[in-house]
Amino acid sequence: SKVDLVRTLFTDPRFATEVSQKPQGGQPRQPGKRRHSAQAEGDQRRERHNVTVGMMFREQLDKLVEDLNKTNPRYVRCIKPNANKRPGEFDSVDVLRQLRCAGMLESIRIRHAGYAVRRPFKEFFARFRILVPRLAAAGPDPDYRDLCKRLVSEVEARLRQAGVALDDKPWQIGHSKLFLKEELERHCERLIVEGAKHHVIVLQKRWRGYAQRRAYRAL
Repeated sequence: SKVDLVRTLFTDPRFATEVSQKPQGGQPRQPGKRRHSAQAEGDQRRERHNVTVGMMFREQLDKLVEDLNKTNPRYVRCIKPNANKRPGEFDSVDVLRQLRCAGMLESIRIRHAGYAVRRPFKEFFARFRILVPRLAAAGPDPDYRDLCKRLVSEVEARLRQAGVALDDKPWQIGHSKLFLKEELERHCERLIVEGAKHHVIVLQKRWRGYAQRRAYRAL
């Protein structure tokens, strides 16, 4: 250019937009790094200033979901016994309305129709093996699937023979778990209580007989 000012602006190194300088380490500095770092700092500063209520709510919700995945939460539904907040007063119509609105009756119906109880084979056999004492887990690696199948089949046959009304398929066998309906599990638990009571009575009878015989010999 013929204008001295314009020529100085474009040729003088002091007015250059990118100046290649060497840092203390001796390696030349990349000309674009300064711009990228400044842009990143500006983006971070802009993000900090642009935090909205929705973003804060989403972060809190993500943290809550993460905490719930690490635990085993149990949810409790609260039902108001009456609308007057009085102790000892129970309004059955209002309670039924709350149960229907909360979907509890439908949940109970679905749970009753399906197989709500799901136990691993080893756990089920360890819990209910007292119902069929002749079944035993033999060997270093017993087949708990077959043992559970035989156990629950014999318990079902015993209940049907006693006149207990059961569904057509009160249990199903899976790959790693045994699926039971709640009605069948309740009967199994009842049989466990009755079997434990029988064993306790036998032990008491044996001990009392031994104590009486020892007292008689001491006379």
